[in-house]
Amino acid sequence: MLRNLLLLIVSLLVYTTTLSTEFVNTVSKKQVSQEYNKQVECLAKNIYWESASESYEGKLAVAQVTMNRVNSGKFPSDICSVVYQKTVNRDSRTVCQFSWTCLFNGKKEKDRYEWEQSLMIAKRALTEPFLHDIIAQTNALYYHAVYVTPGWPKARVVKKIGNHIFYSTI
Repeated sequence: MLRNLLLLIVSLLVYTTTLSTEFVNTVSKKQVSQEYNKQVECLAKNIYWESASESYEGKLAVAQVTMNRVNSGKFPSDICSVVYQKTVNRDSRTVCQFSWTCLFNGKKEKDRYEWEQSLMIAKRALTEPFLHDIIAQTNALYYHAVYVTPGWPKARVVKKIGNHIFYSTI
């Protein structure tokens, strides 16, 4: 009787431990999947709103700058935090690192094909070491549209791609 009771207790412990491990693994995989999808969506939105009308190379460069920031140690360490980062300037005005997050945040993407391409590039960015050779090698962290004059001191132009100029240091 005691032997059977001990076998039952051991069986329950083994089953509970196995169940707990399986449960934890399932929950962890689900959480990782949700976080991956969230980061992909943030990057895809940034690519879309910053460069939907640009060439494929322009989109890759925007994605690469975003990833360079994530990996730089000078910006937040995840994509969504980099994309939605806001700072306060000398005039106590809030400045969005990517202007669309202040202007278009919450609007739906209009061009389905540009959105799908943005999603594809975002997924590549999370699975490949780099997307754009020059932007990655120079560790470009900044860019702006050609019609903007930000007045950044000590900025070194890396490359002009379409309507954007990319910089490695500011």
